[in-house]
Parts: sequence; C-alpha cells; structure tokens
Amino acid sequence: MMQRCHARGLADRRRGRFSLAALPSLIRLCWVPRIAIDRDDVARVGSAIAASGATTLPLLVEVAKLKEISWEARTAILAHDLPARVAVLGTDAVDLVLTAFLVKARAEVRFFTERADAENWLLRG
Repeated sequence: MMQRCHARGLADRRRGRFSLAALPSLIRLCWVPRIAIDRDDVARVGSAIAASGATTLPLLVEVAKLKEISWEARTAILAHDLPARVAVLGTDAVDLVLTAFLVKARAEVRFFTERADAENWLLRG
C-alpha cells in the first residue's frame, strides 16, 4: 500500500504544484497541500497524463487542505476525457466540498478519506 503524498515546496510556485506517477494499475496525481488549483494547473496535469501514455488507467487524485479550485479549472476538468474511474483522496470535509463538482463528470467519481478504500474501489472497477 502506498503512503499519502507529502509534496515539498510552496504551493504558489508554478513548478512543483503536483506530482504524477503512472503505476502498473493506476495513475496517481498528488497536489501539494493548501493549493489553489487554476486552469493552467489543469492543463499541465492533462499534458502530463497524456505524456505518460497511461490515459486509460483509473486515476487516484490526492488533495490535502485545498484552498480553492477556480471556476475555470472546474470547467477545464469537466471538459477533459477522464478515465472511467476517478477516486479523490482527501483529508477533510473542505476537500469533499471543493471536489463535489466532479459529480458532473462523465467518469465514475468517488471521494475517500482512506487510501485503502480508494485503491480497492479503483482496482475492482
């Protein structure tokens, strides 16, 4: 079982705002804690996922203490072709509320606070 992401660095820097790993069974996207996600961030993540060549794998998105997801970022996320299953792993009710817009996605999306639950759900898809 993987440990929760603990990205280092300031959340206001363009570089180092997220990490992406294409694992054998899923894609793992980790946002730095206390980030405000904007449209440029979403474009960079989309490019990184496309470059990984693992676009059909389920996606595990890790967030912690989100500050904001801008309206433009939300629109861009919903416009992307997401994998069939997306698990959002958050730490609290604020993360849940800020990611609730994903119910409008064409993918099957669920929110979790426990990594094992998120991974199990993604992999039994």
